[in-house]
Amino acid sequence: MSIMTTRTKIILLAIAVITALATVFAATYKPKRSNTIVRPVIKIAAELPLSGTESHLGLAAQQAIQNSLRQADASAGYKYEVTYIDIANPVSLPPETKAVLSFQIAPEPKVLLTLNNETRDTFSVHTSYEEAINLLDKILKGKNIKNIGLIILAEGNYRQLAQMINQKLSDQYTIRGAVYQKGQDNFNIILNMLINNDTDFYVLIGSPQESDKLMQTLHEKGISNYRISALYTPDLTSQPELYNDILYIGSEAGIYDGGLSAAAILALIDSYEKNFKKDLLPSLNLVAQTLRQNKAPENTINIKAEIKHIAEGKISKLKE
Repeated sequence: MSIMTTRTKIILLAIAVITALATVFAATYKPKRSNTIVRPVIKIAAELPLSGTESHLGLAAQQAIQNSLRQADASAGYKYEVTYIDIANPVSLPPETKAVLSFQIAPEPKVLLTLNNETRDTFSVHTSYEEAINLLDKILKGKNIKNIGLIILAEGNYRQLAQMINQKLSDQYTIRGAVYQKGQDNFNIILNMLINNDTDFYVLIGSPQESDKLMQTLHEKGISNYRISALYTPDLTSQPELYNDILYIGSEAGIYDGGLSAAAILALIDSYEKNFKKDLLPSLNLVAQTLRQNKAPENTINIKAEIKHIAEGKISKLKE
């Protein structure tokens, strides 16, 4: 009995010692947490249409940027913070802002990424005119067409785009051009001119606010969607049902071309991370150089063009 008592006392003493050591260790041990590591912060501004008739474009870009930041944060050495600014209510940017992203839609959806260095290096993210026009040519070849009416928004590089379309297609078709203005509501003059010149197919290019009204006027004049195509525009509209049954050229950037903003942010992050040094930020000139070498030759990131189709208000890529 005494042997069992002694053994029990030894066991209890050992347990007491172990418990005491564990208590001391627990009181003094502070685990290293990855989220307490201080990372240098890169501040970015995104100027987007966050209110008004084009707010769906800005909100899609914002969501794409947020998804890109979450995707990059797990392995990034730097921390990236984006401030969203409604282009309808511009504000002064803090001096520590390293880059500004802006979304444009004239005559095609495009994201400009401008670095806040001495030379204000600007990088463009969009689907190239040449690639889009080549696919438009492919769409037209499957139709019995002689006269094309090109209706394009008079904004941005529209003259360059119209000239490239004419150079590509004028040997095969008679092309008559017409321009419309931002904010325009009445399209009767330009449409009557094209109709009176025996136009049998229409190609539309421009921002959704005006193009949607243009589509409605075409319908009122008895022109069906089988006689209409477009470059870029149907990807931007909040009323895709207006464009049902048309084949058109868009990009692989996804809904409302939000992927353009994602591509810009990810390219910027990639350029910073390739120059990562603990506790130090690379110069913006070095970031610009890395962007050109890896993502943006000639300061352009090209997003692939696709032939798309709209059915019952839903956009899908045309299967080859």
